Amino acid sequence: MSTDLILLHAPSVYDFRRKTILYGPVSDLIPPSYVFEMYPIGFTSIAEYLERYGYRVRIVNLAVRMLRDRKFDAETLIRRLKAAVFGIDLHWLVHCHGSIEVAKIVKKWHPEAKMVFGGFSSSYFYQELLAYPEVDYVLRGDSTEEPFRQLMDCIMSNTEPGAVPNLAWKDNRGKMQVNPMSHVPTDLAEVMVKHYSHVVRSVIRYRDLVSYMPARNWLSYPITAILTCRGCTENCIICGGSATAFKECYNRNQPAFRSAEAVVRD
Repeated sequence: MSTDLILLHAPSVYDFRRKTILYGPVSDLIPPSYVFEMYPIGFTSIAEYLERYGYRVRIVNLAVRMLRDRKFDAETLIRRLKAAVFGIDLHWLVHCHGSIEVAKIVKKWHPEAKMVFGGFSSSYFYQELLAYPEVDYVLRGDSTEEPFRQLMDCIMSNTEPGAVPNLAWKDNRGKMQVNPMSHVPTDLAEVMVKHYSHVVRSVIRYRDLVSYMPARNWLSYPITAILTCRGCTENCIICGGSATAFKECYNRNQPAFRSAEAVVRD
């Protein structure tokens, strides 16, 4: 089955199964382990949105697969995957090692494929990410569904993405280009639309439940989040999603709220 885009979620540290690492505490409020195997909910929304426009998208949670099976070889799976574009989230900064290492493996076996990074940490550190030869594009901001659709159109038609909003990229000379961060939607009616039911259909399509699981023990304690908005009104000093962070890093001046009907539908 052909796939246009594969979204990969890496463990916080790629070789956590081989190295002795002193991990810090993890909040009891979230189900993931120290490997932070939960992928961003944005994966589900991006996948559903792009499929509305005819693109086949698959999610592969490498972190969960590595946690559940010590014999699982992530590189072997990556080598077998086929797609024109691979996307990796660097949303939470704790994934800075794992995401880069996975990108290197992808480019090792699929040098012709395009590599896209996204997420909050990617948005802030886009210049550092583009310094890596494995990274071709960084989509910035909190709502990259439509920019991703435009980028996919450019990649598939082999045209330069100079008009794609929120995109930082390298041109044919390897020079970094930074497009304006102009896509900051105040209306969320077109995103997060039946994205959870889309996950169920994808599990059946690819016959791969584990790759879509958000946490190692999710089957024994199924839980997920219901997002009501994008943005925040508060300024917790420890949070990368505070009101100030949204304004300074993601160009959002005020929250955008989903409709009550959309929340209930989730």
